[in-house]
Amino acid sequence: MEICRFLRTTLILFFLFLPFQTIAEDQLTKTKINALDFTLLKYELFLNKNLQRLFGGGGLVNPIISYEHVDYNVKYKEDNYFLIEIYAYMNKNRYTNKVKYTPKNKDCNTVRNKIFLNKIGYYFLSKANKKTFNQEDLNQVLKNQIFNFSGLTNKVKQSVIDNTEIKINIVHPINNKSIKCSGKINQTDLN
Repeated sequence: MEICRFLRTTLILFFLFLPFQTIAEDQLTKTKINALDFTLLKYELFLNKNLQRLFGGGGLVNPIISYEHVDYNVKYKEDNYFLIEIYAYMNKNRYTNKVKYTPKNKDCNTVRNKIFLNKIGYYFLSKANKKTFNQEDLNQVLKNQIFNFSGLTNKVKQSVIDNTEIKINIVHPINNKSIKCSGKINQTDLN
């Protein structure tokens, strides 16, 4: 009697939950993702992976600013327009007690260059622009790393890249020394 009750309960549970699992699997395989959502995901993954290039700076060996924390936000605006905002927080201990440094426009460019190209873009001693890369290099990185999926023509990819803006905020521990730069993502020098 106990065995019959156990078998009956097991069979009822088996037939009751089997269709729900199959329906859930079908929904997962039938759900399509659009190019916009996929591009946002690709930007998020790319930035998550490459933001670590900014850490470990400061000192004589590494001429970029020492950052304590870097945050970002990627948004989609109308008409194939993406906005990438990056907030780079300078090391509080280093830049309030040890080193008196005010960030400059070249530091915004360096943040973008390190993330997207893994290059600084400036000579170490003179801080003059090296011109070791150009707009086409930035376009290639974006096409190969973010827009490397089918479904978009090269013309559409280039249009989206040309309309993507980047805003970089370098946050100094002393607020009035913080700076903001912005421009098109593939612009060699941000304003």
